[in-house]
Amino acid sequence: MFKAILKSLGLLRLARYVRKIAYFLFDTVGYIVFLPFWLISDKGPILEKKDKIKKILIIRLDRIGDVILSTPAIRAARKTFPQAQIHLLIREYTLDLIINNSNIDRLLVYKKDKIARDYDLAIALHPGIRQNYITFLSAAKFRIGYTGWGGGFFLTHKIKDDRETRIRHEVESALEVVGRAGCKTQDKSLEVSLTDEGEKIAEDFLKNYAIQKNDLKIVIHPGARQEYIRWKKEGFAKVSDELIKQYNAKIILIGSSNESNLVGEIASLMKQRPILAIGLKLTVLVSLIKRCHLFIGNSTGPMHIAAALKVPVVAIFGNIHPLDSYQEWGPWGENHIVVSKNLRCKNCHPGDCRTLDCMRLITAEDVLDAAKKQIDRQKW
Repeated sequence: MFKAILKSLGLLRLARYVRKIAYFLFDTVGYIVFLPFWLISDKGPILEKKDKIKKILIIRLDRIGDVILSTPAIRAARKTFPQAQIHLLIREYTLDLIINNSNIDRLLVYKKDKIARDYDLAIALHPGIRQNYITFLSAAKFRIGYTGWGGGFFLTHKIKDDRETRIRHEVESALEVVGRAGCKTQDKSLEVSLTDEGEKIAEDFLKNYAIQKNDLKIVIHPGARQEYIRWKKEGFAKVSDELIKQYNAKIILIGSSNESNLVGEIASLMKQRPILAIGLKLTVLVSLIKRCHLFIGNSTGPMHIAAALKVPVVAIFGNIHPLDSYQEWGPWGENHIVVSKNLRCKNCHPGDCRTLDCMRLITAEDVLDAAKKQIDRQKW
């Protein structure tokens, strides 16, 4: 609501500048206060003291896609420090995504589990005061994280947040962070956990709708956290109708409980009848997507789940602002297609845009053509 008011007044850009100034002032005071800690901290190469790294804390407090895209970095930490205990601090709602990850010894839930003060290395994979402070709270001798979003004075090994000027995928950014500790891996594939419960419920779901193994199953997610990431409802409805008409596809529209109205509106616009899957538990959603032949949707967590499961993706992206573009957040891996108009608007920032032409100009034919390519690739 607050952002909507600022946008209507044309003040979002000003608000971002004010925030940057606030971070600068906060860090200036912080560096003065923490100067004694900084002077005695060890800022040397971490890998040279590999044998002393017995316990590692990795922090990732943002959303579904962010956690999935961090799995190659976690793998790199495990490969580099095979004897160390690796703990991952995440939010509770992303827990099931990584619950069976063999590279992690213990999962910690933010605001529920207490952070011990006996870590040797703490790594914050994304920028922010909160996570940088947690590295300090862990009492780790070596603390790695980003500057620029506040709390840089808590760190011993700082990384400049240059993602707006040096464009690369979030997978590569996370690998660069653990790379400051000497962590490397050649395996950059994504991982997402499967559970017995999720597998059973997903299988029962398909049986309840009489969906056979040989049916062409396409999962579509029309939702997204921000409005400017969402493609038009009419487009999703038309693409769904055409795929049912041309391929007799089983279209499964997914959405969180908060997206039930959106999914319902798209279903009401359709001439054919889709299957609705609203508010599924994350473990079930993962197993359901795994059983589908194609994913179509916006830049969201379910898109990254599909990519991690190697389900072909048709991803719909609008703006080319670095922190939201497909260059940083597109589906990771091979055999995915991004649909985007690449308008290259000067000084693009979606929070300031009133027309969102980059999304509005994407047609149903654009998305349908991409979907057909993915289906034909599978020789359906």
